[in-house]
Amino acid sequence: MYTVSDIMMDINRNCMANNMAEDRFSYRIIFFVNEGSRSSKYYIDTKYGNLRKSLERIIRNNLSLTNRVVIAETTVLKNGKSMGLQSRSYLFSLDEYFSRINGNRSDDAQRRDIKYSRCAAR
Repeated sequence: MYTVSDIMMDINRNCMANNMAEDRFSYRIIFFVNEGSRSSKYYIDTKYGNLRKSLERIIRNNLSLTNRVVIAETTVLKNGKSMGLQSRSYLFSLDEYFSRINGNRSDDAQRRDIKYSRCAAR
């Protein structure tokens, strides 16, 4: 399960890799809201100082029990070219959240024993 902090670290890594002064650009966040077999694409433009708040607002306003939110890409316009700053897309789903609360995980990563708060190896 990903957090907004994961997205921000990914964006910051790519800003540093491209030698960018973060506060000099306008950022475009492209995201999808998926419900069943239907998907809608949206985007918002924001400044670096509002990037975290914008990501949180996207997730808070669009995530529900019946749909998922995918933060697909964050881009900037640099030297006339659109440049992607995320190394991957980030899926937010309440199904995964409730699964984690119950101690169930679908991936093969290290499992956590919720009752004793210990890592359990397979």
